[in-house]
Amino acid sequence: MSLPPFDAVLFDMDGTLINTEALYMEEWVRAAALQGYELTDALWHQFLGRPTEDCLTLMAKHFGPSFNVDAHVNEWRPRLADRLAAEVPLMPGAQALVSALKDRGTRLAVATSATRTSAHTYLTTAGLIGFFEHIVTWDDVTAGKPAPDPFLQAAERLGVVPARCLAIEDTEAGVRSAHSAGAFPIMVPSIKQPSADVRELCHLVLNDLTELHTLIK
Repeated sequence: MSLPPFDAVLFDMDGTLINTEALYMEEWVRAAALQGYELTDALWHQFLGRPTEDCLTLMAKHFGPSFNVDAHVNEWRPRLADRLAAEVPLMPGAQALVSALKDRGTRLAVATSATRTSAHTYLTTAGLIGFFEHIVTWDDVTAGKPAPDPFLQAAERLGVVPARCLAIEDTEAGVRSAHSAGAFPIMVPSIKQPSADVRELCHLVLNDLTELHTLIK
């Protein structure tokens, strides 16, 4: 098990650097239940790695016209913001990994489906924002994951060709995005293990970021 030669590492944010996926799921499930709808694991898995607007579109299509999207958003968004205002939990090994990469001179960027405001707020609260030269968000691209745009733009901003970039992801949508961009996807699943076809797109599938840290030493 080894890494290809690389000059830059492009990180997803939610579920990769910061442990927010479970919090999002709790609040979305709760908000949907208030309208009498069950947000199942199977439906939630379709959302992983995708921009919020895409998830809401999928949700409205699944539940039908009686589902009130605005009421759903107004219920979960302030509660989630309150939960993350004081502390943004890190994924195990995240800070040690980005610190080690920075020390070795590796160029670092974030490619996330989150909004610019959310990304900067969460990374600042988590104490990670200073490690990254660029943060590419949902606001910066025409098409979000699984389209290649986020990783293409992150590589372009760094001035590094995608073929010299590792892309660290926790979702299938993110892996597809990174692979389509021409980067080397390394998947560290946080909620859902990859399907067989997505696993084939990954350069590596690891248990956690500490395992990746060991490989770069």
